[in-house]
Amino acid sequence: MIFKKVAFSLLLLLISSFTLADSVNVERKFNIYAKIPFMPKIKIMEINTLLLLFNNDYKYEFNIRSKNIVNFINQIDGNGTVHGKIINTYKPNLYEYEYIRKNKKKYVQIKYQNEKIIKIVTKPNYDKSKLTPITDEMLVNTIDPSTFFLSVLNFENMNECKKIFRVFDGKRRYDVKFEKMSTSNENSIVKCDASQIKLGGYKDNETDVFAASDFIQVIYSMEKKEFLGYEARNGNIKILIDETRK
Repeated sequence: MIFKKVAFSLLLLLISSFTLADSVNVERKFNIYAKIPFMPKIKIMEINTLLLLFNNDYKYEFNIRSKNIVNFINQIDGNGTVHGKIINTYKPNLYEYEYIRKNKKKYVQIKYQNEKIIKIVTKPNYDKSKLTPITDEMLVNTIDPSTFFLSVLNFENMNECKKIFRVFDGKRRYDVKFEKMSTSNENSIVKCDASQIKLGGYKDNETDVFAASDFIQVIYSMEKKEFLGYEARNGNIKILIDETRK
C-alpha cells in the first residue's frame, strides 16, 4: 500500500512537471501614440497583454486603457480574450471583446469552426444598410484584430514580409497585405510594409485609423527578429505602437 501511494505521488509529480514544462505565460505592455503634422506624438492608450501557451492551444488576453484624450481619435477602454489553436499560425476559436467607446458600452463575440465563422454577436446591433456589404465567402479563414496583432509581433510569422492577413472585427472585413521588406541603419532594422484593403462593413466616410489605414509598417530588429514598432497612417493621422521593455 505504501509503495502504491509513493508511486501515485511520483506520477502526480511527473504530470505536474510535464504540464509546467509545456506551458508558457508571456506578459507584455504596449504604448499607443497619435501624431499629426507639426505636433509631437501624444500617448493615447496602453495595452497590457498576456499570452498563455499550452501544447497547441493559446489564450490571448488584452486590456486597453486610454491615457490622453485627443479630438481626432475615439477614446477606448476595454478588455478582450481570444482562445485558439496554433496550426503553423494562430487560428482563433473564440474572440470576445467588451469595451466603452464614445461613452457607450459595446460587445463583440465571434466563434470559429473549421476556418469558418459560426456565430457573431454584437451589442448593440448596427445598421448594416449603412455599410458596404459582406458576403459569407469574405468571412472564410479570417482572424480577429487581436490575433492579427499577436501574429505580427513575431517576424517568423511574416513570411519575409510577404503575407496577407484576413481580418474581421465583427463589423468590418479587411485584408492587411504585406508586400515589401526593407532594411536600414546598416541592416540592423528590417521593415515590413503593408496596405490595408477595405472589403466590407465600412461607412462611405470611414475615419477610424485602426480599421482604415492608408499604410502600415511593422519594424523588427534584424539580429534578434524582435518587434520594435508598428505604424499606421490615415491621411494626416499617424498611429505609433511601441513596447515597454522591462
